[in-house]
Amino acid sequence: MIFSKDRIKAILFDYGNTLIEFGPSQIKVQYATLEKELRRMFGYCNSSHLKDIRDRQALAPFTSGFRENDLKSITEELIREIYNVVPKESQINALIQARYKSFVNVVKLSSDVLQLLKRVNKRYRLGLVSNYPCSRSIQHSLMKLGLSDVLEAVVISGDVGYVKPHAKPFEAILNLLSLRPEECVYVGDNWLADVQGAKRMGMYSILIEQYTPYESFDPVNGDHNPDVTIKNLNELEELLLR
Repeated sequence: MIFSKDRIKAILFDYGNTLIEFGPSQIKVQYATLEKELRRMFGYCNSSHLKDIRDRQALAPFTSGFRENDLKSITEELIREIYNVVPKESQINALIQARYKSFVNVVKLSSDVLQLLKRVNKRYRLGLVSNYPCSRSIQHSLMKLGLSDVLEAVVISGDVGYVKPHAKPFEAILNLLSLRPEECVYVGDNWLADVQGAKRMGMYSILIEQYTPYESFDPVNGDHNPDVTIKNLNELEELLLR
């Protein structure tokens, strides 16, 4: 399928490291917040041990059939592995709340990006498909940043039960927009989740290399190539509007 902007009716975006930066520095803040809350509830917390567990949990969906993590289960697992105790439900919920607040507080959006999306929205419908187990964190951060006003449809892996590149998140956004895959272009930074997921669905794919991702996946034999690679989100205006 040859890339043609004339066929495109909707632009679909990844969230972290596409519309916003969510790389090593933001993850570091989130892990520090978790450590502080764990210390408050249980005492000393080995930060390296915490990081190792969280990094493993973040990658787990990609080795388990792309099933998304259950937020309560991985929070309980984290406490059990660090402290060798069975946590109370109130303690699990407190850690989930700390994680939620940390995410919403740490994400930032350039005013240039919001204005760009408003201009692009005059011609294209806009949607978002994000991998994240906590739907509330994504939805509330979108409202905080003003993105809810320009995104017609939002799909979060925590609601669907599967992470990109699994077909289900992409099918969900297509159903919400009542569009065919070939009528959509997907913009994302992750080679496996975004590029391969979108191309396998039959969408156009734009790979963005603006930010440093926290985790990355190398190409393997048989992978699809993106239709376009860009260095900055602002390049979309030249690519799709002019």
